[in-house]
Amino acid sequence: MNEQVIIITKGSTDTRNLVQGLKSIGIRARLFTDGRAALDMVEDQRPAVIVIDSQFPDRSGLDLCRIVKTDRRTRSVFVLLLLDKPTYQREAFELGAADCVLRPVNVQQLVLQVRNLLSSVSESAKAEELKVGDLLLDRARHEVRAANNVIQCTPKEFVLLSVLMERSGRVQTREQLLNDLWECDAEIGQRAIDRHICFLRAKLGPLHRYIETVPSAGYRLVAA
Repeated sequence: MNEQVIIITKGSTDTRNLVQGLKSIGIRARLFTDGRAALDMVEDQRPAVIVIDSQFPDRSGLDLCRIVKTDRRTRSVFVLLLLDKPTYQREAFELGAADCVLRPVNVQQLVLQVRNLLSSVSESAKAEELKVGDLLLDRARHEVRAANNVIQCTPKEFVLLSVLMERSGRVQTREQLLNDLWECDAEIGQRAIDRHICFLRAKLGPLHRYIETVPSAGYRLVAA
């Protein structure tokens, strides 16, 4: 089972206590003292939250945060930084950190902050993921899976499928879809929607049947 929280640290007492505190309330957590090994784990498992110590033997905490937040595979992961100096806070937030905690650390309070971040991740995941039958769309990862097979979509196809899945079961006219994709660009004809639907169906394989044509109306997505 994947870890929910990864803690990257130089081995301080407060971070070891954090691991124990998280486990005591049922949160899966693992501590790393090797930055490269931790990053490999993050890329492979994509935990919900990473707690990074401000200073590290091989990389500073800010450098680790930068690596995580600039990699498209991990940028959706929440990062909490433990800082020794308040002067680093602005840079941490500019890099994309979700939160910062200044030392000395109150471990009980830190446990609550991590738990709150996990709650935010859970709510965010509901908004970022769309699922209709065997079709899954993940906005954070810009990924589409049809029967658990990854489908390569163009940006327009991704938006089109996202709209249809958000409004599954409801007929969408070509005019509505044009507005969603091109904001009513007069130079874009309605046949552009038909072409994108055709391409999407081809990529979805057996799930092409999910996208129904409604004569004289438009299109509708249903788990058929």
